[in-house]
Amino acid sequence: MIVKTNFVGQVTLDMELPTLRKVLAVLSDKTGFPICSPEDGEIRGDFKVFLNGEEYDRIDGSDDVPLRGEDAVEVTLVILSGG
Repeated sequence: MIVKTNFVGQVTLDMELPTLRKVLAVLSDKTGFPICSPEDGEIRGDFKVFLNGEEYDRIDGSDDVPLRGEDAVEVTLVILSGG
């Protein structure tokens, strides 16, 4: 499974039976960025998660999505600037 990010580039994850929640958990462990809350599956406010172009705000147990090799997962760290 290949995940595109704007904070660590492209990441390849070798997983059996990947789901979106599992991918985000492994990516969080690998990068040190807490992307998704392990308690309720809510995507942290400073991240945007897209699967095949569709944005996800939450991935809990009932909404977890099984992934296939051709699925495109993209995680974007939203950078805010103030002034």
